[in-house]
Amino acid sequence: TPPHPTHPFPAHMSLDAASLLRDVLRSPAAPLAVAVAFVVLGGIYLALMSRRGRMQYHKASFWDNRYEKMLETALPQQEWYGLDDKLLDVIESIAERKFHIHDLGCGQSTLCESLRSKGFHNLSASDFSAVLIERRQAEEKKRAGYSKDGIIKYVQCDLREKSPMEEGTVDLIVDKATLDSITYRKTAQAKKDAQSVLRQAMKSLKPTGQFISVSIANDKIFESYCACPEIEATQPTAIYVTRLQGQRRPMNVYIRQYRRRPSL
Repeated sequence: TPPHPTHPFPAHMSLDAASLLRDVLRSPAAPLAVAVAFVVLGGIYLALMSRRGRMQYHKASFWDNRYEKMLETALPQQEWYGLDDKLLDVIESIAERKFHIHDLGCGQSTLCESLRSKGFHNLSASDFSAVLIERRQAEEKKRAGYSKDGIIKYVQCDLREKSPMEEGTVDLIVDKATLDSITYRKTAQAKKDAQSVLRQAMKSLKPTGQFISVSIANDKIFESYCACPEIEATQPTAIYVTRLQGQRRPMNVYIRQYRRRPSL
């Protein structure tokens, strides 16, 4: 019996996946179905590529534009990947209160403020968005009682080209998503940029200095883009499972600890 004119698929179509696909391909509507599938998939691909193009995390202009829009009202706090308590525990386990601790690519993070509340007073942070740093410097100056518990020094610089602090002055550098924002492109240039950031960071560290990285990149990806002779691991990678606000599925976040190689 031929199919009903308004129903292009055979009435005896099997529910088995292979049979279903075969029946669809044999139906009069097959060319149309294939064309529609290509259009839909092509649209999805273009949308993803367009979004990826807009997310130019490696450019200062992207962040300047983003922060300018935010500052029309107020600068909201944002902690990439969460894990605030766990990260603070790691820092407290290796850092003395007198240590100079630097937040590399600070963004809207309140890491330095949290450390200050725990008794750390020699704190600094850097970012390559001039818009952001100007705002954070202004907020720091207005903060009540800042002379009692230390001023957080905010510095604007392109971390790929310049050390965030004077050479050999920092005890501990913390990277939280900064390397991820550079390597998300998964290109040769991204690898070059990430390694440049690490080399500049190592210049700021004291000979006994340490480096902590908080990342969503697994070991294979991280080593592919961020491995460089200037650093060596001091602890196995710690893996934490977390669920960020608005996410349906949990994700792995990796905390890695390094030190500046003694030969440097």
